[in-house]
Amino acid sequence: MKLIELGCKNCGASLRPENLSMQLLIARCPHCDAVFAIADPSRSASAGSERPREPVAMPRQFEVLDQGYWLEIRRRWFTPIMFFLAFFCVFWNGFMVVWHAIALSTGMWLMSLFGLLHTAVGIGLVYATVAGFVNQTVIRVGQGTLTVHHGPLPWFGNKSVPSHAIQQLYCKEHVQRSRESDSVTYSVEMILDNGRETLVKGLDKCEQAIFIEQTLERFLKIEDKPVPGELPR
Repeated sequence: MKLIELGCKNCGASLRPENLSMQLLIARCPHCDAVFAIADPSRSASAGSERPREPVAMPRQFEVLDQGYWLEIRRRWFTPIMFFLAFFCVFWNGFMVVWHAIALSTGMWLMSLFGLLHTAVGIGLVYATVAGFVNQTVIRVGQGTLTVHHGPLPWFGNKSVPSHAIQQLYCKEHVQRSRESDSVTYSVEMILDNGRETLVKGLDKCEQAIFIEQTLERFLKIEDKPVPGELPR
């Protein structure tokens, strides 16, 4: 593959060879973390967009159980960043405890009332952090049904769909922009008989989304076809 003055299509930053994936024919910007396709001159222009993706190795945090008649994909949520979040939870909620103690001991009820929103944020952050330590996502296909379950702590996004209703699977990139930095996550989407639906979202690496897509496609015998708006091939 030939690289000539390749720059990020999102922020314009220069890219280095280590920012390229020869296997997936995609580039990841080290500055804004955007992912986009790169051309492969060894393939014809007409066949480039139609070609299937190269197989992706199983990412870390993943486990696959394939018994032939049912398939289970497990993804652990834990990452080292959870230790930082745990420290931040202690700091944030400790500060709010002191805030309310001062406010209530001095009779400043409005001051304590004002802090309730921040207290709620702290409690929600604690729950999300604990979930990050113990939870996992389980995608199971069997007996004509595909289910997604997040647990053991309850979490939104659980679902169940008939596996025969799934016509196509594809991956999407989601960029949330802010003044400080851009946040990039990935999702696996489904095209069903009666519309489209998200299978899983919030994945932090594109390889995780592609692996889920490819593993399910192999098991369900779904032909990989390009979908408008999907992660570049």
